[in-house]
Amino acid sequence: LYQWTNGKHNCGTCDCVLCVGFQKPLQPDMGHNSLANFLIEKKIGRGQFSEVYRARYLMDNTSMALKKVQIFDLMDAKARQDCIKEIDLLKQLNHPNVIKYHASFIEENELNIVLELADAGDLSRMIKVRDLVVPHRSAFLSGIHPVGTPYYMSPERIHENGYNFKSDIWSLGCLLYEMAALQSPFYGDKMNLYSLCKKIEQCDYPPLPSDHYSEELRKVVDMCINPDPEKRADIIYVYDIAKHMQRQTQLGS
Repeated sequence: LYQWTNGKHNCGTCDCVLCVGFQKPLQPDMGHNSLANFLIEKKIGRGQFSEVYRARYLMDNTSMALKKVQIFDLMDAKARQDCIKEIDLLKQLNHPNVIKYHASFIEENELNIVLELADAGDLSRMIKVRDLVVPHRSAFLSGIHPVGTPYYMSPERIHENGYNFKSDIWSLGCLLYEMAALQSPFYGDKMNLYSLCKKIEQCDYPPLPSDHYSEELRKVVDMCINPDPEKRADIIYVYDIAKHMQRQTQLGS
């Protein structure tokens, strides 16, 4: 349904005269650092503290992802600090396979983060395309990028024992496993959240079969999906293994 303010239609999501009329004047000198230069089109994801929208950057008519974070109303001081660290990391990343960071700014009492839009869809769509070639497998990756999923939650997060980078290593291991096997290591039919958490706590998952996957891949997955955070692989080890496997692939081709 359309929204109306002062007797006028202002849904803000189309190009009609009334909606365009409600747009703030453009601020070319602000570039990506002002909401006035964006037209929000639709919500594409939601997290605990944030929502992600597809937005059109009106200066050049390109589509972007606009992440709006409730940094003041919902977050405590530690969560705000973690959010700032995330932005600092995004600023440093520059790789064709990593979502590009454009800008971040505070407006309307929210932290707004402007990112490259992954318009080809999320990883579940990519796996479903592959699933057409590899039948009788089911993908379960929907929602990773926008909202997250308990299938990637580490044991320490289940017990609320704090979050650190080792928790991300666990999630990376789950992701690597799922990209290979086309389903989560902890997936099970008719499984509820309680049984899922039990499987995660016990690290109960079938290993990747040795007749299909290399020893290096199976080893790095096992070292990431370790219930003891201190025994998990660090990111340098994972990176070195990835580079070695890439070189082997290039030599083989």
